[in-house]
Amino acid sequence: MDVKGLIDQYAAYDLWANTRLVDRLQREPDNVLDRHVKSSFPSLRATLLHIRDAECAWQLRMSGQPQRWPAEEGRQLDSLIKYCTILHDYVRGLTAEELQARVTYTNLRGEESTQPRIQPLMHCFNHASYHRGQVVTLMRQLDLEEVPNTDLVQYQRLLLKRP
Repeated sequence: MDVKGLIDQYAAYDLWANTRLVDRLQREPDNVLDRHVKSSFPSLRATLLHIRDAECAWQLRMSGQPQRWPAEEGRQLDSLIKYCTILHDYVRGLTAEELQARVTYTNLRGEESTQPRIQPLMHCFNHASYHRGQVVTLMRQLDLEEVPNTDLVQYQRLLLKRP
């Protein structure tokens, strides 16, 4: 698989995994989604919204637009899918040359960096995986049932089954 195919697969995996978590957690009441937990963020909802905000910020940075944080004021879980889809479509629209092109962006602290576009995108997908792992752990600590498997290899196996 070439680099373009690999990053496209990561974008599709990110959308698939985030959708699995959101679909499952939308069945929970607000008091579960907002229950205080000891983790990087104080609740399931806050963790998912952090993924949303980061994916929005990285997509805007990589496309040369001003970033915003948070992505929006709403706290609906499905807003994660909205911004994840935007990121997915953005990545799928990039050429191999655009992935390797150097981009200059400013982070939330105002620090400027220049890197090949693919590097921050890989960070973004890895960042989301890290926090999805926290969500899975929190779901188990809260005794929630039907915890979705969001492993990359699970997604890749699904791809192999497609005609």
